[in-house]
Amino acid sequence: WMRGPYTVSRSTDKSIDILVKVVGEKSKLFSIAAPGTPLQFGGKFKVPILEGIDIDTTKRVVLISTGVGVGPCVGAIENAIEQESFPPIDLIASYRTEDEVVYKDQLDKLQMEHSDKFSWKTIITSEQGRISSTADSLQVLKDTNFNAGMDDTHYHLIGNGQMVSEFKAGLQKAGVKDNKVTVEMYFNHKAEVDADAVSRIATTVALETAVVSQ
Repeated sequence: WMRGPYTVSRSTDKSIDILVKVVGEKSKLFSIAAPGTPLQFGGKFKVPILEGIDIDTTKRVVLISTGVGVGPCVGAIENAIEQESFPPIDLIASYRTEDEVVYKDQLDKLQMEHSDKFSWKTIITSEQGRISSTADSLQVLKDTNFNAGMDDTHYHLIGNGQMVSEFKAGLQKAGVKDNKVTVEMYFNHKAEVDADAVSRIATTVALETAVVSQ
């Protein structure tokens, strides 16, 4: 086994789609593999995104991803849209540079065809900073067409360990219930949590709830 930034985005009974960022030996081997190259894979290692969401108590889903973490979000969004009873989804996808943005055409098409069920936005960290870097950046959490309060919004955090840890802590500090937050941490597990970022997240989510409640 070799570590590397890759993830499964979609799957069927007979196929899987793998999203790979080429940065090391494992990802290079993936990228140059000829069609028909045999692969060994296993799972499942985590609860799939949609299975972790209680649709009976949820009116809005917020997916926050970094890098290749957007991959599983795409497959989950496509499946959710097919379910009439599934709540609307906001995807906030963070990338280091504009060149790293993937699935843009597919996500734009889904947003155009299902505007009542799905919306998405990108954050380019090399230009805008991390989502939690300022109170202004965090306004993206409040920029939504879907009305829901803190008790009926589900957050799924996926990607960089620092982002996942800071948002999880911030949501908890704001009062979001544990069963309304699910996570997938890919790397950077031991990154130090920025206490100021946690406080900014908590304040933004609490204010968002106050606005919705009025």
